[in-house]
Amino acid sequence: MAGWEDEDDRAPICPACGVTALPREGAVLDTTFVCENPDCEAFGDEV
Repeated sequence: MAGWEDEDDRAPICPACGVTALPREGAVLDTTFVCENPDCEAFGDEV
């Protein structure tokens, strides 16, 4: 079944802190996700 349950439709999870990553600021067509957790050692890094 396709849709929201499809794992490919979900945002990636930061491997360092387990928080859902968000699209990089200013991304329009780019699907680069970064960790947005300020308490994470990988904050701002691509996930």
